[in-house]
Amino acid sequence: MNELGAALADHIAAHGPVGFDDFVAQALYAPGGGFYTAGHGAGRRRDFLTSPEVGPLFGAVVARALDTWWDELGRPDPFVVVEIGAGPGTLARTILASAPACSGVLDLVLVEVGSAQWATHPAEVRSRADLPAPGELGPGPVVVLANELFDNVPFGLVERTAAGWAEVLVGVTVDGRFAEVLAPLDPARAAWCAARVADVAVGARLPVQAESAALLVELLALADGGRVVAIDYASTSSAMARRPWTDWVRTYAAHGRAGSPLDDPGSRDITCEVAVDQLALVRPPGADRTQADFLAAHGIAELVEAGRARWLAEGIGGGLPAIAGQSRVSEAAALLDPDGLGAFRVLEWLP
Repeated sequence: MNELGAALADHIAAHGPVGFDDFVAQALYAPGGGFYTAGHGAGRRRDFLTSPEVGPLFGAVVARALDTWWDELGRPDPFVVVEIGAGPGTLARTILASAPACSGVLDLVLVEVGSAQWATHPAEVRSRADLPAPGELGPGPVVVLANELFDNVPFGLVERTAAGWAEVLVGVTVDGRFAEVLAPLDPARAAWCAARVADVAVGARLPVQAESAALLVELLALADGGRVVAIDYASTSSAMARRPWTDWVRTYAAHGRAGSPLDDPGSRDITCEVAVDQLALVRPPGADRTQADFLAAHGIAELVEAGRARWLAEGIGGGLPAIAGQSRVSEAAALLDPDGLGAFRVLEWLP
């Protein structure tokens, strides 16, 4: 067992089982030993690829979206954009490289708890480990971007048993392994679960995304009349309760699936599909569409065609810009894939 696992096991032995959300929080974000705080995460040399790592096209489309939102907000100066869970800063770099019309007034603030990744953030942005307080970044509206963030927010887990709803806790067996422990829910929390899903079979499971809801409250306050945009794989409580829970709780390491979330905490990413209905209890999103539809609305086809035209006109003699233009074709295929990234949901809380 690794050092973080041993510390968690000692804590459980002394104090009893912990909530699944507490276990996930330690596995991902424990200082020094958590998956993200130890420097793991998105990137070709890390553990998985998100849309920004596919290539610069995603950032170029987001840059066009920022220009649209800047216009809609009355062209504020400065135009503050906060990216939460920015990782190595790939999205920020590609946005800046696209030179959007708002560049002259763009103030990019990157928030990333995994400080081991800060060294690769672009110099043109501000990096910080904590969420700014409302008003801290100055007066006026803020755009908040959260690309594949909510799936990494710690979540609770409940199961429908013959006796009612029970919480899934994490304990330790006599031989020192982490194992699930079921504890009956109190009537109020059981009623909350029953309100999310009805008539599910014994054994059905449901994520409880209270921390995500609390984070959304903070992001809406930070936006201060601006826009919160979350891009993630998402579903609903009812739909997830009718699928095997291992379909919507996933682990990743070294560009592959990584087995049980209870094994070797800190060695693997632990993700959960976002329950849109649970976030809507805070405030329903004003827009909810697939990533493919979002990218289409903000001109991905135009950017791909411009890249293709440049390649046809200049070929290899055009150097890296022409080659980058040609690569937009394959990047677009990945970003729009209806069985992959294209099926991600883009949730927007509007001004």
